Amino acid sequence: MPYKLISLLPLQIARMLRLVRSIEPGQLADGKRWGVLIKGRGFTRLLQEDLLVGPGLIRPSSYYVPRPREFYSEASALLAAQQLRLVPRRSSTHAAAPQFWTRR
Repeated sequence: MPYKLISLLPLQIARMLRLVRSIEPGQLADGKRWGVLIKGRGFTRLLQEDLLVGPGLIRPSSYYVPRPREFYSEASALLAAQQLRLVPRRSSTHAAAPQFWTRR
C-alpha cells in the first residue's frame, strides 16, 4: 500500500499538537522491508529518510528522490523508532511489584 512520506521535523510538530495517534513498524509494499508507520488524525505516513548533504559528496541524481526509511526486520524498525525517541523504550529489567502493607 503506497503511503505518503513525512520528515522528522513535521512529525515532531504533529506530536506536540497531539495529532499523532500511534507510531509503529509497518511493512512496505514489497513485503520484505519494514518502515516506521505514523498513524494520525486524518493521515497515515511513512517516516522519510534523512538526506546527508555535504559539498564534497558525489551522489547520483536519484539519491535526492524522497524515499522511506527502510529496515530489514520489524525489530530493527522498532529499535530505530525508539532511538529517535518516537516511541518509549522498553526496559530490559523488570521492576519488582511494590509491596503494600495492610492491616488484618
